[in-house]
Amino acid sequence: MKYILSLATLLLFLTGCSTTTYTKKIIHGEIQDKEVLIAARDGSFKLQGEFSAPFQSSIHYHSLNIGGEKFIKGYRRALEFGAKHVLVKVPSQEKELYGVLALEDADERGFGPGTLSYKIIIPEPYIKAANNGKISVVYEYYRIKDDALFDNSNIKKYSWILWLSDKDIFK
Repeated sequence: MKYILSLATLLLFLTGCSTTTYTKKIIHGEIQDKEVLIAARDGSFKLQGEFSAPFQSSIHYHSLNIGGEKFIKGYRRALEFGAKHVLVKVPSQEKELYGVLALEDADERGFGPGTLSYKIIIPEPYIKAANNGKISVVYEYYRIKDDALFDNSNIKKYSWILWLSDKDIFK
């Protein structure tokens, strides 16, 4: 009996230490500029205007665990968690840009439009910053609701992230 009670206590403890993430899928999205085209390098999808999400990634980057240079190089981890190699055609460039696109699922505690749909906007300064082999990162984030135990309102989670460069450096 003592053995069974010890085993039950251990199992209860291990279950309480779970790292389960509670997420919901984001199904729809829109690229604001109707002339922008994001296409999978393997030909599996093309996104232009309104779209249904062709995949979901699960890197779960947020503002407390990534920033600066780590964020710029974050495409490597993103690829391991379902992000896709893409080519991005923008009106201001003759040549397509290379990229990595992460379409994340949303944290159930999140609030704001970024938890309901993707709104992909690629501002011109980010396009220009992707020249000469440099990496530019554009994204949309949402905030996490306040929790009774923690003040999480300042945590930003990313609903989508797009790494861009004019050179094929995303291996």
